[in-house]
Amino acid sequence: MAIDPGKSLAAGTKVRVVAPMEVPEWSEWDDDKGRCSTPVKKRLQSMFFKGEQKVAAEIVYIAREIERDELRRLGRVKVRLRDPSGSTVVVTAESAKLTKAR
Repeated sequence: MAIDPGKSLAAGTKVRVVAPMEVPEWSEWDDDKGRCSTPVKKRLQSMFFKGEQKVAAEIVYIAREIERDELRRLGRVKVRLRDPSGSTVVVTAESAKLTKAR
């Protein structure tokens, strides 16, 4: 069951992609001040969009109202990705392509 584009996802909701896909060109990750290397960020991002079960993903709360409204207007959300080793990165994803994880 895909999320209705008109609905907003609550922060903390566990999600996954509906169908495996390539990483969208507009999808970017947040600056984590060098905590995680670029190859690890790319790997986590591609694993998430390919639908791999190893990556845990949840919707992130965005404190800045301007950024939150801009993302909502574009139909996007921020998702925190975490792999079993503990590496974490926050990326942008399209809310219509996400579904609640079981």
